[in-house]
Amino acid sequence: MERITMSMKFKAVAAAVGIALSALTFNAIGCSTVIVGKDASKTGTIIIGHNEDNGGRILNPQYWVPPQDHADGEMIKFEPAAASIPQVKHTFGFYWSQTFDPNGASFSDGFVNENGVVIVTNACTGIYEDDVMPTKDGGIGYGIRRLMAERATSARHAIDIAIDLLGKYGYFSEGRTYTVADSKEAWQIAIHQGNTWVARRVKDNEVVYIPNNFMMNHVDATDTENVIVAPGMIERAIKNGRYKPAVPGVYNDFNFRVAVAPAERRAAGYSLSRNNLAWKKLIGQDITDPEKFPYSTTQAKKMGVEEVENLLRTHEPQIGDDPGWYHHQGIGLCRPTTHESGVYVLDKNPLLITGYRTMARPCETPYVPFFPLAAPAKAAAFMSWDKATAEHFKGTPELFSFDPDWQSFRFVELANIVDYNRDAFKDNTKFVNGLEKAWMKDAAAAKTQAAALLGFSEEKARAYLHAFNAEVFDKAQYAVGEEARKLMPHEVAVLADTINPKSEKTVDVVLYSDAKLDASKIDLSRTHAGVGRSSIGTTGVVSALAKPVKHEVKDMNGDGRKDMVLTFKAKEIAQNMIPGATYDIWLYTMDGKKRVAGFDTALIEPDGYKPVKAKSETHDR
Repeated sequence: MERITMSMKFKAVAAAVGIALSALTFNAIGCSTVIVGKDASKTGTIIIGHNEDNGGRILNPQYWVPPQDHADGEMIKFEPAAASIPQVKHTFGFYWSQTFDPNGASFSDGFVNENGVVIVTNACTGIYEDDVMPTKDGGIGYGIRRLMAERATSARHAIDIAIDLLGKYGYFSEGRTYTVADSKEAWQIAIHQGNTWVARRVKDNEVVYIPNNFMMNHVDATDTENVIVAPGMIERAIKNGRYKPAVPGVYNDFNFRVAVAPAERRAAGYSLSRNNLAWKKLIGQDITDPEKFPYSTTQAKKMGVEEVENLLRTHEPQIGDDPGWYHHQGIGLCRPTTHESGVYVLDKNPLLITGYRTMARPCETPYVPFFPLAAPAKAAAFMSWDKATAEHFKGTPELFSFDPDWQSFRFVELANIVDYNRDAFKDNTKFVNGLEKAWMKDAAAAKTQAAALLGFSEEKARAYLHAFNAEVFDKAQYAVGEEARKLMPHEVAVLADTINPKSEKTVDVVLYSDAKLDASKIDLSRTHAGVGRSSIGTTGVVSALAKPVKHEVKDMNGDGRKDMVLTFKAKEIAQNMIPGATYDIWLYTMDGKKRVAGFDTALIEPDGYKPVKAKSETHDR
């Protein structure tokens, strides 16, 4: 891609930059999870759907982490302030969908382990202050999800692992609901800070939807086969006046969400909208009272992969300002900060679990099928799994650089351009649906072929499915890359190798004229430059980005056409960017009623940066 060769500039400086992280990340509360029981599913198997939301410069690589044997006495400490935990002798292999955040992500990663256990989560913050329980040695956070992935032989075993860890260390976050599932059953464990929790098995005929609120209500603590309650929690709720059993001493009507979360949190707008939209689709009811949202239903029509994907793509009809990004005000299931979405169809043979995953907002990019336990396509990651583990809470800035060679950026490009060029939204939806329809058939055929191969050799079946993963991912990134280029036909160039984010100096950005664009006639009052939609939080607006301080009409490339040279203040164009990373710097403007956008790249200088001559053209991201 000719216009993004500025990433080559990074080759000349990356090796010489020693970088301290100073990230401007705008986090948003927005995850959504849907669980479809096997009897409520068109596939006859459990389906798990999940949107992951985090604002700012978030990358979403995928890895296969192999099984490992560990030395006696080995300890694990994922986060600097968390407790050190003894490692077990053997850990299972697992698929890892990483949320790579400059500040570290304790609560976002998704997993599918070799025993077929799927793990996703939702933040559920806002508990009563007087109900916060203590932790030991710093408590546990990220470790719960990672250790469930490493150790669980089943969904029920994963719950036992979590309960054991909570009892020993306590949870250091306000609250979260973990969803774990295998081919036999799905469980949720809703965890309150400290050692306060309820675990519940999802019934086979149920559909559960949960946003970022504790949603468990009417918990029957007497049903010990399907419900597990933390010791002392119910008694404490009674003492605090937050639960009164209908029959004294019989706890079959415990409302967990009322007992642990204040009314204002249960009614919070960021979850109210999603709940309303989700249940309207699931059961056809327009529920507006936050206390009447169900935790689950047995009334939903049977759901398959397409229905789950459709639910996860849901947002309000009008969610953006004009002429800004389409995703601005939206707080539906699909929102500005939805950086990945996944659907998992469970199977008795874990190798045959089918996943469908977007690498950006699901309403703008396709769900790409894959088989998690056959290992993701190599192009889906830019580090080795062990380096990714080491970097997870380190956040080396240069690793957040735009790189056209890392193919997942193609999906982000498409989401960014569609989000600005909303006139293309309907056509893009048709494009995405066409891809998914073909891939759905391909995935079904691949699963059938792999099932046949399993009768001869598991190794051959795994290799076959891995080849499928690589081929479909390659086709997907090529298709979305071509589509993005169609929507960004006009060349943009940033006339700077580096940008000082604290400088009052200026940076020139050129929009070149071509046969279909007279750049000299763009609307300067509606012209801005800065980050892409996917690199900023929920409340970001185009109008808050850098505005040109001057402009000049000039033929910059000698083709006889007058181009537009736009001058921006360096510190304004670099706002919301991480010093030490090479960014895709977007130009947004209007040509009459037509939206025009494109990008080029430049390094955002870290403190103390001094340009040096590169010794090699080798680029190790």
